Amino acid sequence: MSGMTLERRDRALWAALLGLCVVNALVYLLWALPAMPQTVPVHWGADGAANGWGSKESTIFLGVVLPFLVLALMFAVPYLDPRGETFTRFKGIYQGFSAAFTLFMVAFAWLTPLTALGVLPESGPLVSLFAFGGIGALMVGLGVVCPRIEPNYTFGIRLPWTLADPDNWRRTHRFAGPVFVAVGLGTIAMALLSPLAPELATIALLVLLLGGVGVVALYSFIIWRRD
Repeated sequence: MSGMTLERRDRALWAALLGLCVVNALVYLLWALPAMPQTVPVHWGADGAANGWGSKESTIFLGVVLPFLVLALMFAVPYLDPRGETFTRFKGIYQGFSAAFTLFMVAFAWLTPLTALGVLPESGPLVSLFAFGGIGALMVGLGVVCPRIEPNYTFGIRLPWTLADPDNWRRTHRFAGPVFVAVGLGTIAMALLSPLAPELATIALLVLLLGGVGVVALYSFIIWRRD
């Protein structure tokens, strides 16, 4: 089944995102990789301090390959989904999320080079603020547009009863919108808390994410059972 129809401005958006990934790869391979020391930070704790190191070659997948894979997946989803034609009805939302997620992954790829080259400190709140804050911002954005996502098999709250009943899908996503906004704002708050209480912030983040998803799934299930 066909997916979204690409108009000229749609093609321009995807081409711009592909160009961003290409530029990112070239700068990473031709400048950042030779400039970095052989051993670089590859993992950070909840407090933003580097706590794991590896070879600079081991960062190529995250820094170069992964943004391409994410972009390719986001582009392909509407064409692989059995209900791909529904993406046309919320095309702007899906493309906006795809662009935001790709930008986040490209920015995330530069945490290691910027830390290894001394632009970011190996300890401090900046990394945790970026990671938690970025995830929170994506959740807020997803919550704002959630009620406008049409039924499909790959993007949205995909439960057996939401996929089987368009009314359940609509009501579930309308309920999920404010929940995801609240979870996103809570995640951003955890970003501010993480340098002061990293363990508490990590636990609170897990509770927020799992709790938010659980509440939405329970609400959807109750609707299904009641109907």
